Amino acid sequence: MQKKVLITGAAGLVGGILREGWGDRYALRLTDIQPVADLAAHEEFMPMDITRYEEFLAACLGVDTVIHLAADRSPRAEFYKTLLDLNVIGCYNGFEAAREAGCRRIVFASSVNAILGYRFEQPTFPDSPVFPLNVYGATKCFGEALGRVYAHQHGLSSICVRLSSPRFDQGGDWDPDDPCDMISPRDTAQLFARCIETEDVDFTIVHGSSRHKNGWMDIAETSRVLGYEPQDGTAFPRAQ
Repeated sequence: MQKKVLITGAAGLVGGILREGWGDRYALRLTDIQPVADLAAHEEFMPMDITRYEEFLAACLGVDTVIHLAADRSPRAEFYKTLLDLNVIGCYNGFEAAREAGCRRIVFASSVNAILGYRFEQPTFPDSPVFPLNVYGATKCFGEALGRVYAHQHGLSSICVRLSSPRFDQGGDWDPDDPCDMISPRDTAQLFARCIETEDVDFTIVHGSSRHKNGWMDIAETSRVLGYEPQDGTAFPRAQ
């Protein structure tokens, strides 16, 4: 039987990557404040404002796993203009709605911005103290802290993925001297699928990156806990 998976912010970049990468592997409930185009047979769309708790709760009913992507993703976003509503209140609503609806797991899309202060220190691990350089990153630290609260106080399995920037040239043909920890679409789809499928995880923070020769975001824990095996990155030989 297909697992029922809720994706918030499904009209965005990562939501599109997951839909394409997963195919019909899961029964998807897609939510966003704007319509999601080209629904397949295994997909349904529910318009939802994440700042409205009752809407979030309704979207979580009957769901196995919540993939919470919806947020203001700009490092320059203003706190009172968008971050408070979307990245703080909306994030809290997601964890609380998942708990009240009886979901098995929530996967929170954190960000490299939660640890961006370590950018030139190699490597940085998931258990390194948070080191945001902007308020957007601080809101992601808040989401990670909520994950720990809901896992330990309410028994809601919570996985926080510190997602790096997407990159679209797959196949391992990346400059081996590039220090950037980016992630390809197929690695993104695999990583979030592993977040859904891996059993016996109460709470964890993992780094979401492809495999890089000079990477500063260590992904050994991601592989150990989730069985994640990236297919792209600068650690692979370049195509000739």
